[in-house]
Amino acid sequence: MAHVTGEQLKRFSVRVFEKLGIPTKDAEITAEILVAADLRGIDSHGVARLPIYAKRLKLGLINKNPDIKVVRDRPGAAIVDGDNGLGQVVSYKAMSLCLEKAREHGIAAVGVRNSNHFGIGAYYAMMALKEDMIGLVATNASPLMAPFGGKVPLLGTNPLAIAIPAGTQYPVVLDMATSLVPRGKIEIAARKGEKIPLGWAIDKDGRPTQEPEEALKGTLLPMGGPKGYGLALVLDILCGVLSGAAFGGNVGSLFGDLDRPQNVGHFMLAIDVNSFRPLTEFKNTMDSLILSIKNSEPAEGVKELFLPGEIEYIKTKERAEKGFELNPVVAQNLLDLAREVGIAGSETTVETLFA
Repeated sequence: MAHVTGEQLKRFSVRVFEKLGIPTKDAEITAEILVAADLRGIDSHGVARLPIYAKRLKLGLINKNPDIKVVRDRPGAAIVDGDNGLGQVVSYKAMSLCLEKAREHGIAAVGVRNSNHFGIGAYYAMMALKEDMIGLVATNASPLMAPFGGKVPLLGTNPLAIAIPAGTQYPVVLDMATSLVPRGKIEIAARKGEKIPLGWAIDKDGRPTQEPEEALKGTLLPMGGPKGYGLALVLDILCGVLSGAAFGGNVGSLFGDLDRPQNVGHFMLAIDVNSFRPLTEFKNTMDSLILSIKNSEPAEGVKELFLPGEIEYIKTKERAEKGFELNPVVAQNLLDLAREVGIAGSETTVETLFA
């Protein structure tokens, strides 16, 4: 197995993107966001996605030099057209605009159209933390989930991420798909040859399955039944219908639709805490809330209670300090990709690829 550091993965990813024709600054943004997912332990959305991005770039399905424009502008709102650029580049610029507007007006929202898969939503929501703001980011996605009671995938897993600053405690960072589990967890189970729990997905005939390969041919199930379905639908409206992006079954698949752009839509919101109450007062109150949960008595068999995002903060610190092991399948895929783009030769091995 390949033991890697975040910096090694960033350098590798930047080199790959540059070889694919991505400008250095955009390559650095995208690499940073991908590696941030790996550091947080969200391995399904990290460098494991490099090969499919490379494939879509080589097929001309992602614009290497997008003209990202604000096409509708109001004091506290805007619509950004991503010109089919890399989702990370488009979303980073859109969230930066959202924060700029929130600094001036107290609260701001930005919709995005003509974008692509953008990685982990938490990264963009957490951009607000550096400004002592609350960040909310959502995206729609290709149809992988059936409406509650159905068997035809018509909605994406449509993730939602919210980051809220605190004082001495970790910020609260919620990052979740509206399916019971994200597709990435089923992909990881398939790579490991493991079964999945019943209730995660159904096969193409609408029957419950524990086989990840059958689940990937079928549809994911919404979390909480009708509640997850309803939330996925509302987020699709905010990200797709409101922004003018694709929605529902029309959002292009990252893996399956290799003949057309995805036209993914995003929705971003930034709230300047100081516009609502003094920042120090807010952070102290947040700490009190967090500590009341951390210090509450755990249920039988539970050692410690965690806030949303706390485990990921701990994981990031650990992986940043010690490095981590890449999944062998991911490592081999990256070696194959490195050879394809010309930054590795036949003598290169997984062990020497990131040295």
